[in-house]
Amino acid sequence: MPRLPRSLLKGALIVLTAAWELYAIQGASEAGVGFAEVALGVPAAVLLAVVWTIVWTAPGSPGIRPRRVLLGLSFPVLAAALVLIYLSSQSPLNPLFRLRFAASQAALTRVAQELEGGAPGLEPRRVGLFQARYLTVMSPDEVRLLTADCGVVDQCGLAYRPRARPTGSRYAHVQGPWYLIYEPF
Repeated sequence: MPRLPRSLLKGALIVLTAAWELYAIQGASEAGVGFAEVALGVPAAVLLAVVWTIVWTAPGSPGIRPRRVLLGLSFPVLAAALVLIYLSSQSPLNPLFRLRFAASQAALTRVAQELEGGAPGLEPRRVGLFQARYLTVMSPDEVRLLTADCGVVDQCGLAYRPRARPTGSRYAHVQGPWYLIYEPF
């Protein structure tokens, strides 16, 4: 069986690494991080780090260079961030979430106001950079857009509350009338 050229294998490894990093960043910037993201993301990071270490230390390898060190450090940093966000109950202080929310705030507000005004169609849809799985008008004071799994079976998302500040530990203020919401199963 013919062997694949070493450069082709390295290229495939680079593509897999970039895909993992995009997966980790997308998961860590969500309103919540589910068990599946951690259960798949962290072992994949460890596996990629091991493979890169083998590639860097293989006979004939040019050795470790500064940009390779940065690539190697990205695995534990992103994996640790994923675990930290998972364990910290999806904090609104998460900088990746804050960036995603800021880029989506106008679209989120528009959809929430349409739903609040009685617009039909509560089916799942993309709202800004979030995929709203469940859109629910809870009362005249609250519209919920559940966007992610939290933990094993719970849901997280955003609650639009322009008239009343919510009480309870399920809500964490994000900005203006927006709150992160943790919806237990």
